[in-house]
Amino acid sequence: MTRRSARHDDGGRWRFIIAALAVVLLWPSLAFAHASLVTSEPAADAVLATSPKTMSLTFNEAVEPLALHLIDGSGRSSDVANLVSEGATLRFAPPASLPNGAHVLSWRVISADGHPVGGSLTFWIGAPGERLPAIEVQDNPARRSAIWATGILVNLAALSAVGAAFFLAWVAIGPAGAATRAGVAGTAIVGLGALALSIGLQGLDVLDLPFPSLGDRQVWSAGTSGSFGLSVGIAAAALGLSLSAVVGRTGVSRLTALMAVLGLGASFAVSGHTATAEPRALAAGAMLVHGASLALWVGALVPLAVSVAAGPARAVALRRFSRAIPFAIAALLISGVVLSAVELRRVDALWTSFYGRILLAKLTLVVVLLLLALWNRTRLTPLLLAGADGAVGTMRRSIVSELILVAAILGIVGLWRFNPPPAQQAGAPVQQGDDNFFTHLHTERVMANVTIKPGRAGPVDIDIGLQTPDEAPLAAQALTVSLANPDAGIEAASAQAQRQGDGSWRVRMVAPVPGRWMLTLGVLISDFDKVTVTAPVVIR
Repeated sequence: MTRRSARHDDGGRWRFIIAALAVVLLWPSLAFAHASLVTSEPAADAVLATSPKTMSLTFNEAVEPLALHLIDGSGRSSDVANLVSEGATLRFAPPASLPNGAHVLSWRVISADGHPVGGSLTFWIGAPGERLPAIEVQDNPARRSAIWATGILVNLAALSAVGAAFFLAWVAIGPAGAATRAGVAGTAIVGLGALALSIGLQGLDVLDLPFPSLGDRQVWSAGTSGSFGLSVGIAAAALGLSLSAVVGRTGVSRLTALMAVLGLGASFAVSGHTATAEPRALAAGAMLVHGASLALWVGALVPLAVSVAAGPARAVALRRFSRAIPFAIAALLISGVVLSAVELRRVDALWTSFYGRILLAKLTLVVVLLLLALWNRTRLTPLLLAGADGAVGTMRRSIVSELILVAAILGIVGLWRFNPPPAQQAGAPVQQGDDNFFTHLHTERVMANVTIKPGRAGPVDIDIGLQTPDEAPLAAQALTVSLANPDAGIEAASAQAQRQGDGSWRVRMVAPVPGRWMLTLGVLISDFDKVTVTAPVVIR
């Protein structure tokens, strides 16, 4: 190959890398469009004389139903069956004749582009304004434990396989042995299997179904919906690239291994708490760097343990790894600090929130891991390069210890799935007086004083005062208010608030079930600038 053709080949390769990286980074933006409810029978807040014979939901595009529930006046939730889909309209009959009182219809569907959306509406039979009793939601510890354990397996296998493929392509000297390549490929296959299982468990969690329902099609459809499905798809692609890297040609292996690392980082960035953290670009970028740099470190451990007994080749591989790993660790630590600042917002949240206490436990193990890695680099590596007796065995035992610490860290981090960060619990709920509920929401760009009158189940008036962070009045263009109760199986219901004469906003909504609700404010500051704030509220 001539020098010119080599330069041309390198240029084409880098253009491909840049284009592929752009696809990875822009992929999350492809999932914003979704269906919306246009009309319903009965309409929201309708008062009916008798139980309806048929009901319907009409959307602005064709949808596929995921779950529809009717919650009656005794607090029981009934699944709606025998659905008839007529394009954008879903028609169905109530499971039985509905008694007088309040009823909630909660729905969740997938639109034509695969994006899941949900909502709820309340209607009455007989007299309006009757409240529903509290609904008891039974937690499923076995399902939560399965989700947690599967998450550890997915992350450990993905980080190990993708990082190992990168190590073999960029750091190791000469082609890897058949046993090493088989080990990396086997790890990737285990990761793909764990990813598949995580989809089913996610579907069970979304639909609140028991383990025997794992074979239902709707469970797997629900499991692939939303940002979780997108994350799983990107992670599966990254594992596929790692498989290709360990069996492909050297030049191509380097490219595919690099794309696998970037893809795995992107899979962490598009789902979980980071996907909704503000500012999103900073949070997503930090998470991508965090995941990619963690893969470079964790994935190198096993092939490094194999290479320490490789005779003359080990010296070059060890020196390469020792020169490169400080950059990966620095990127890991810096991105971790950024993510902690985004999610916590306050230093005292480290010990006042469960999320912060999980972070402290993680940081403790990370410090131990860093000290062990530092000892490996400054003490064991020189002994190994000098051919000291027992150095190979000591290094391998140290690497096994690092892997155990990594697994423990992933186990601790997995608890975050069930505990939102303080930044997403924007305000601390406070009960005010005998009837009203008050909470203050505070973000970097918007503050809101929210009063719910009365603070008990039934029709409520929600008053919102918007301010800038320096407590000046905020003149927003529009304000959308949503209420959801995931524990009761009630999807979010949204309404447009109206500006009052004093500059505040007011909206009338229905919170028919006592308990912990999630209040979301969509503040439209300008035509191109919208801020979303979410916080828990308590309805008695």
